[in-house]
Amino acid sequence: MGAFIAKMLLPTISSLVFVPAASVAAKRGFHMEAMVYFFTMFFTAIYHACDGPGLSILCFMKYDILEYFSVYGTAISMWVTLLALGDFDEPKRSSLTMFGVLTAAVRIYQDRLGYGIYSGPIGTAVFMITVKWLQKMKEKKGLYPDKSVYTQQVGPGCCFGALALMLRFYFEEWDYAYVHSFYHVSLAMSFILLLPKKNRYAGTGRNAAKLNCYTLCCCTSQPQMKEKARTIWTTPQKPWMRTCGPGLPLHKSRPRTM
Repeated sequence: MGAFIAKMLLPTISSLVFVPAASVAAKRGFHMEAMVYFFTMFFTAIYHACDGPGLSILCFMKYDILEYFSVYGTAISMWVTLLALGDFDEPKRSSLTMFGVLTAAVRIYQDRLGYGIYSGPIGTAVFMITVKWLQKMKEKKGLYPDKSVYTQQVGPGCCFGALALMLRFYFEEWDYAYVHSFYHVSLAMSFILLLPKKNRYAGTGRNAAKLNCYTLCCCTSQPQMKEKARTIWTTPQKPWMRTCGPGLPLHKSRPRTM
């Protein structure tokens, strides 16, 4: 009996592997990706907990809604991970992120069990990354990015991602509890491997962006932002005005017009 209960709880426990993925993403400066991974972990764990014995008290939403957000979070996690790997510039990066978020919501609402829910985001992201990297290679006339990116990130990450999809769509009938748990582990490993080592938009050193309760509540600001805040609302001076001393305007007689 104990082995049966443990087997039923295994998909729920294996969902917690997204916590290390979120931790690694936050440490590397990918705070948005970390929040998406945590979102996926939360709804996936609650969704599988509703299948287990004695855990129905955790089902604070309808089972259908939990299933939807579990699949939706997984698809968005794949999308933002591949966009981070592509290292797109702004505003393209934020625009593509919202494009994936909105289109995935509609697609998964139509069909949350088909191959398209994952093949669509993956295929689109891989196509854009390939086009960008080929353009960079043409400009650089050499390999882009470095060889280590292919051997340490892209290659292993794609292998774990392909393994996860194979387990998800082809081998779950063997033993759902064990196969689906390995699917969670493989998927989390692919996220960790595909994420770049550092987010170049997060800053470095003392200016590095950090995610905590204060920054989430907009309680802190960077020094350069404080300097801008003092001057953003200043009234532009007229050509016929000049300043005398710190901030003291000295008006000259305005030229008369006939």
